[in-house]
Amino acid sequence: MLNKLDDREKLFVIGAVILFFLVLFSLTVSKVVERRTALSDSLLEARGNFARLDKAIQDYNYYRSLKSGDEIDVTSIYAKLDQILIRYGLKERVNTQKDSSTIIKKEYNKITIDISLRSVKLADVFKMIYDIEVMKQINSKVDYMNFIKPLPGKEEYDVNIRFSSFTKVKK
Repeated sequence: MLNKLDDREKLFVIGAVILFFLVLFSLTVSKVVERRTALSDSLLEARGNFARLDKAIQDYNYYRSLKSGDEIDVTSIYAKLDQILIRYGLKERVNTQKDSSTIIKKEYNKITIDISLRSVKLADVFKMIYDIEVMKQINSKVDYMNFIKPLPGKEEYDVNIRFSSFTKVKK
């Protein structure tokens, strides 16, 4: 079929075929780029979903920790806290322990326990806090923590911690 065409017509047909394949190639490349952009956007959205899911889990765990069932007695909290303190060798390092109770919006009772520890290793304190907050061995949250290094050169600290526990007030 190309044999019957003169040189100028052959050049025109070959140019048209090349142009056709270039257009086809550019459409294919643009479609691939469009899909890749859509996947990148989808990936960024999925990463955002993980962050939102993580935040929702943290909120759920926080609100779950605000116990609304039976009222907790301060002595039961102290008993559980003493077990944890003994487990990590912190019981003999307790300097002071005091508790207070306040009513919030006439619905919740907030029990606060302040503990002062002297000359303790921070690793043991963080293990204790992990057991309380993450492992839920006591239905409490750490509201406040302060530590200072009284003696330079030693890896022992004086630590003040405040735990809070919430229970629903019985009517």
